[in-house]
Amino acid sequence: MTQTEQPATPAYPQPSAETTAKTQAAAFAQFRAWATDPRALVLDTETTGLKGQAWEIAAGRPGHTRILLDVRGEPETPWTEGALAMQAPDIREQLRGLPHLRTHVAEVLELLTLNTPLAYVEAFDRPVIERTFDLRGLPEFGCVALAYASLFPTPRWSTSRGFWKTVKLAEACEAEGIDTTQVRAHSAAGDAWLAGQLILAVARRAPA
Repeated sequence: MTQTEQPATPAYPQPSAETTAKTQAAAFAQFRAWATDPRALVLDTETTGLKGQAWEIAAGRPGHTRILLDVRGEPETPWTEGALAMQAPDIREQLRGLPHLRTHVAEVLELLTLNTPLAYVEAFDRPVIERTFDLRGLPEFGCVALAYASLFPTPRWSTSRGFWKTVKLAEACEAEGIDTTQVRAHSAAGDAWLAGQLILAVARRAPA
């Protein structure tokens, strides 16, 4: 940078402390609402890749040990190396011959219709469900990651896009003191359960 050049002005300067406090208050209110909603239902999927189909879907209520849905099926889309690397080496053999998840579409639609669907990363899981079950136009789910972004102990603001950056579920759980050691990594049921635990943990520490 020369002496005459000036630092570029951020497209979206970080919000003031007052604005941030209002955002966090609204986020805490959202977590309290989810934690007390008897119809809150956290869904998660495992897929063959970012643009692939789900081969596993699970759903459960925050704080409940019983999972309401936990099914697997052989997908029709090819696997990416990254998706395979996160699963057991024989995952394709485990799934071979299982009915496609599409056979559970009535069960999934009933759960979505009768409950308040949530996902840790809504922008990922909802399109996956639409692709996998041949559905279109599902209403948006509640997004736990977006709601939590400003509540992370060291929140990170995107000056280029104008929002608080989301963090991985594992990071959020660590920050909230949630034990992840007993949960199988990269499993739909495990991640749905952890997201539910995160909702309860944040609701508990919400200011009165």
